[in-house]
Amino acid sequence: MKIFTHLIIIFFIVTTLYSNETNEDQVKVAYVYNFLKNISWKNEDKIKKYRLLVASENKTLKNMFLMLGSRKQLKNKNLEILIYDDKKTYENIQAIYIDDSYVEIYEKLFFEFEKKNTLFISNEYKDKKHVMINLLKDETQITFEINKANILNRSLEISANLILLGGTQIDVAKLYKSSQDALKIQKETINSLNQRIKDKNLELISKINSIEEQKLVITAQTKNIKNYEEKLNAQTKLLQKQTIQLEEEKRQLKEIYKNIESQKEKLLNAVLNVKEKEGVVTSLVNLQKEKQEEFEKAKKDLEFLNSQIQEQKNNLLIKENIISEQKNAMAVLAVLFIIILILGINGIRQNKLLKKLSQIDSLSGLYNRRFINQKLEEEILKFKRYKTLFSILLIDVDYFKKINDNYGHDKGDFVIKKISSLIQQNTRNTDINARWGGEEFLILAPNSDSIGALKLANNLKELIETYQFGVDYKVTISIGVSTFDENSNLEKLLKLADDALYKAKKNGRNRVEMA
Repeated sequence: MKIFTHLIIIFFIVTTLYSNETNEDQVKVAYVYNFLKNISWKNEDKIKKYRLLVASENKTLKNMFLMLGSRKQLKNKNLEILIYDDKKTYENIQAIYIDDSYVEIYEKLFFEFEKKNTLFISNEYKDKKHVMINLLKDETQITFEINKANILNRSLEISANLILLGGTQIDVAKLYKSSQDALKIQKETINSLNQRIKDKNLELISKINSIEEQKLVITAQTKNIKNYEEKLNAQTKLLQKQTIQLEEEKRQLKEIYKNIESQKEKLLNAVLNVKEKEGVVTSLVNLQKEKQEEFEKAKKDLEFLNSQIQEQKNNLLIKENIISEQKNAMAVLAVLFIIILILGINGIRQNKLLKKLSQIDSLSGLYNRRFINQKLEEEILKFKRYKTLFSILLIDVDYFKKINDNYGHDKGDFVIKKISSLIQQNTRNTDINARWGGEEFLILAPNSDSIGALKLANNLKELIETYQFGVDYKVTISIGVSTFDENSNLEKLLKLADDALYKAKKNGRNRVEMA
């Protein structure tokens, strides 16, 4: 019959797919799958997938059902296999398979699902009243029986092939024998494939080992390259830092040269003025000498006239005139003396002015670097003699180049002058303020420890930060502070202040750092 042919084909497929031996579990799975193919459920067109609940303690049987669900479809729809768990509840179940290991729950499930359009397939269940399809077996045969009334009462339709087949027996031994030849061929094919797989595995292992060796070499090379890159990056960063420092030093040196040229020009003009005034003084001195010589001659004449006065009484009027002229000469000499005195005083003032010009920075009006260095040496000598503490503040205007670039050097000079004025107005009379170079300033604070110096530095920082310089952004300063001690010298003191200033710049500018 047609259904018998289907069962044979299904049995052979399950046999070749799931095991190397034919056993009764495979036959049961084949039977259940064929039963499902020959049963129609109510509203079957609305079922999206068929769900079969398997209640069995047979692990092999459960695995076969799971493999059936993963490989086969039922009526062109997916077949989902569920393994029974008494802790779960189940809905939309189309069929339930229960074997003798779960016989005690058969009635419970039967009455729970009897009104839910569900097909029950049992294994040697004794109570025929609750059977729909029941599998039976003896030593060599597996058969099945159908309770058609129970099936029809659940609104299930049975295929005519299944109805006619009810009670038909299958000779398992004969079926096993007929599949051995095909199974033997498949075993030989599998053995051949296994040998090829083994060869491929050996070849693959060899390639993997080669790849692992190459990976080790590449890893070592990568590590070396990474180390080289790290060294190169460190050297690059150091070179960039040195380049920036060199550019800054070049810029400062250029500014110093510019200031020196300016000072030289002013000093030359002052020297020329002094020389011109020296020429005037020399001329006056020469005039004074001439008048002195005239005075000496007049004096001699006067002495001669006095000796002859008795003899020249008749020439009294003439002598009176001569005396009058001599009085006028004396008056002229007195005037010349006053002029010489005034020129001498003016020369002294010029010398003082020249000395001041040699000590004062022309742009800022503060002391220059040469003068402050001299004062630092004096403070060090005072410290060594009297142990009098002193501190220095090294100040730098933040982003000063930005001011020159955006607003021109006139605005930059204005900022330098204004900051100089603010420093001068907000430090003690004993503090010595100097322009260190470019946009840098140095304050020498005698009799000041680190606490006092820090307080002064923070006051100046806040004062500059809040002052309006007429630019679109805030003008700020960074300050490095150092205090002289027993282990210091001038070079170390300046180096500590410069390092603290660099730290302030590095940490964000507009801040004070103590060495």
